[in-house]
Amino acid sequence: MRHLRLFRIQRRSKTLLALSAVILTYTFATSIMQYNLALFTDALASTYTLFGLIMGLPWFFSLLTDMPIGAFADRFGRKRTIVFGLLGLGASGILFYMVSGLLQLFWALVIFGIFEGFLTVAGMASVIATSPTGKENQFIGGYSSASALGYFIGPLAGGLAVAWFGDRTPFLIFGAVCFAAAIIAQIFIREYNRHTRETFFRAIRNIFIKDHLYFAELKEFFSAGRLSVFVSFFMLLVGMWSEFIWAMEPLLVSSIHASPIIGGIILSAFVAPFALLDYPVGRWIDRTQKRFFSILFGLILGGSGIILFSFASHPYALILFAVLVSTGFVFFYVAVNGLFDSFSDHHRRGYMTGVWQSAEDIGFILGPIFGGIMADLFSLRGAFLVFGITFLLSILWVLRERKNIQQYEYQ
Repeated sequence: MRHLRLFRIQRRSKTLLALSAVILTYTFATSIMQYNLALFTDALASTYTLFGLIMGLPWFFSLLTDMPIGAFADRFGRKRTIVFGLLGLGASGILFYMVSGLLQLFWALVIFGIFEGFLTVAGMASVIATSPTGKENQFIGGYSSASALGYFIGPLAGGLAVAWFGDRTPFLIFGAVCFAAAIIAQIFIREYNRHTRETFFRAIRNIFIKDHLYFAELKEFFSAGRLSVFVSFFMLLVGMWSEFIWAMEPLLVSSIHASPIIGGIILSAFVAPFALLDYPVGRWIDRTQKRFFSILFGLILGGSGIILFSFASHPYALILFAVLVSTGFVFFYVAVNGLFDSFSDHHRRGYMTGVWQSAEDIGFILGPIFGGIMADLFSLRGAFLVFGITFLLSILWVLRERKNIQQYEYQ
């Protein structure tokens, strides 16, 4: 039995490796595209608020589809859902290349947001389903590290692409790499849900007719109690921060008259700790079970770092504080995800992951809009300062939920 268990863990590790390769390839491509996208959109928008609306509102359509995608992946198959999402993302790259105005850009972003949901919801659900009991944080940390590695090397490549080829070619690069990732997914990812034999259209029909769309998933998610609300809020905060940085950092760097290459390096510095620390931090949390400490420490370090970043001007200082912010964010992010993994063990994972991803998508909507409004009210630097204060204030909820968090530390 021990040898059989070891074999299963090794097989699951190979599946994690395949999923990690796919998400690394995709995040490399999307970080090239998104660095360029911020500058491209800023050139078309007349105010920061309009810029934020264009960058944020399309995620509303992704929000509407995330919960259905969770149920759809359970029926259609997570692997096939991942491949379908990547093919759609590749097609969106071609649409971005052909954009000539704000309205066209808006709808290209809508298509991008919807198909990214197919990839991210099914991808995370696959990782959660693959991870053995007691190794949840390691598997999530490994997957997140692969994702972060793509985001780490991508912005520099994006800055170079903008400097060398202008603001159109990066969209074609994005599309081509997504098509390549779809091929990798089709060949190497294993499907562990043996009950996923429904056709595409039957799966869509059944999530509306049999699954009681939206209501069933929300009921499943919030049946986990107060911690489900807690995790939802912090996933919203994760989404806000993620899209805020990708939208506003290129504009801040441009405002100090630095080159796109410098902007890419600073953006990479925001991601570097994820690439280097996600997996070891996940292992450390699994071994010590210090989830409460990790969430608290991460928010304090991250919030303080954002405030320091808002006052910095020299590229070296911006790089240093970007690393500081994301080092704290690693502890916070991995611990919250591991907490979600633990309390979702006895629930339908596709449903749970769809709602969980929806909370992050609400953050994707609010992050750029919040940033644009704050930038118009207080300046670009003021927007970063307000965000740092928001991080620090959220510590109050963590302190309130201390006992609920700690009950999952020694199970």
